[in-house]
Amino acid sequence: MVGSPAWPPTASDRSATLGDLLAEARDLGFLGAGPVSRHVDQSRAFAAVVEVSLAAHPVRDELVAGPPRSVVDLGSGAGVPGLVLALHWQSTLFILVDANLRRAGFLLRAVRALGLTARVTVVAQRAEDFGRTPSKRGRFDLVTARGFGRPAVVAECAAPLLGVGGLLVVSEPPPGASVPGGRWPAEGLAELGMGQAEPLGSEYGFVVVTQQRACPPRYPRRVGVPAKRPLF
Repeated sequence: MVGSPAWPPTASDRSATLGDLLAEARDLGFLGAGPVSRHVDQSRAFAAVVEVSLAAHPVRDELVAGPPRSVVDLGSGAGVPGLVLALHWQSTLFILVDANLRRAGFLLRAVRALGLTARVTVVAQRAEDFGRTPSKRGRFDLVTARGFGRPAVVAECAAPLLGVGGLLVVSEPPPGASVPGGRWPAEGLAELGMGQAEPLGSEYGFVVVTQQRACPPRYPRRVGVPAKRPLF
């Protein structure tokens, strides 16, 4: 179990606490095998991809020199990449969404241990239901996903949350290991108001998709339908 850090926690405190939390999450089955440092490094790579994408295609002029203002992490699980990104972008508001009550409880405790309660909210809800909440539609600059589901499910759950110009960033096989156009067909993404998927990354692979227009109100469909009857 993770103890209570000194208050307010320093950057060093938070880094050590995060490592302990992720090790615990791995023991609980919320995080995959391998060194915790590897999971943290991949999460930091998310940040680099977002920052490169914003510099090339800024969501808004004020975001060229700064981080996204609001982020949803779908299927946050152990908090990777959500918690790591929340520590990296110190003025950004985050919502960590996970339908599993045990994982959501862990995330809530982790947010408190890291001193992030003012900026990070944990929501124990299915992503389809969250995306149909009127106050959440079209409100976010960035949606992240790591191991959340197939591309069609991720896109359908993310698109309703993104403002026009917002970014979906998803971890994918490294460049050359897959063809993004095959997994992320332009026609299917266009149905959700999204542009074409762009592969980015080197050691870690990512796909970046821009929300080009507001997602049609019929999406996301009811719970379970995106997986049972995927759009692509």
